[in-house]
Amino acid sequence: MESPVYLIKSRSGETLIQGTAEQVRAWFREQRIADKDELKRVGWAVYEKDEAWAALEAFPELAGPSAYAMASGKRRHNLWILVAAVSVGLLGLMLILINQMLPAYDASQRISASVESERMAMAAKLKAEGDAKDAIAQASKAVRALAKAEADLLEQTKRAELLQAGMSKLDTRIDQMKKTMPIIVRWRKSLINDDQVLVVTNTADKTTKLLISIYDVNGVQTNKQFPMVLEPAGLLGSTKESGVGEAVKHYFKKGETAEFTDVDSSKDFRYTSVKCTFL
Repeated sequence: MESPVYLIKSRSGETLIQGTAEQVRAWFREQRIADKDELKRVGWAVYEKDEAWAALEAFPELAGPSAYAMASGKRRHNLWILVAAVSVGLLGLMLILINQMLPAYDASQRISASVESERMAMAAKLKAEGDAKDAIAQASKAVRALAKAEADLLEQTKRAELLQAGMSKLDTRIDQMKKTMPIIVRWRKSLINDDQVLVVTNTADKTTKLLISIYDVNGVQTNKQFPMVLEPAGLLGSTKESGVGEAVKHYFKKGETAEFTDVDSSKDFRYTSVKCTFL
C-alpha cells in the first residue's frame, strides 16, 4: 500500500503545498503550519473520505496522540465553562420568576430583585467568559510549551544518537589501530638467484613475535612456517630478511605469499594477521 499524500489548503482555498506524513510532521515542528490549518489526505484506501478537509489535529498519525488528547481536553474544558455560564443564566431567570410569583412582595421589590438578579447573572456571565478566555490562553500557552519541549527533546535525542554513533566508530577505529600489525614489508631481488627476498621491519617500541606462513602461487598454504622475532624499532634486529642463514629460510617466487601472524601471548590482545604477495 502506497503512503498517503497530504494537501494543505491556503487561505484562498487553493492547495498551497503537499507532502508525505513525515514532511508534514517536520513542517509542524518547524511551525511552518499550525494545528488549525486545513489538510486533506489522498491516496490511502483505508480511509473512506479522503476528499474531506480537516484540521491537523484530526489526523493522529501527524499531530500525535498527545496533541490530539490536549486539543480534546481543551474543547471539553470550554464546554464545561459554557455549561456553567448557561446554568448561572438559568438560575437568574428562575429567581426572577419566583420573585414575580410571590404575592408578599410589592412591585418595587420585585423590580429591584429582578434587576439585582440580572446584574448578578450578567456579572457571572462576564466572569465565566473571562475565565474561559483565560483558560483558552493558558491552554494555548501550554500547547506551545509542549511543542517546544518535544522539539527540544527530539533535537537532544538526535544529538545523543549522533554522539553515540561517533563514539562507537571512534572505539572501532582505535581498536583497529591498536591491532594493526606494526611492521613494514618490502621486497628486494636476491643476490644469489632470480627470486625475491622478504624484508620485514618492526615499527613498534616493543619486541614483536611473528609466525610467517608461506602460500604458493595458487593461494594454498604450504607446510613451510618460520618464527621471526623483531627487536623494538631502531635497535639491532628490528629488521630481518628471508633467505639462507636467516630465520625465514625461503626465497619467494612471483605470486607467492607470506602471512604474518602474531604469536606473542604476553599481550592482552593479538595483532590482526596480514598477507603480503610478491607480484
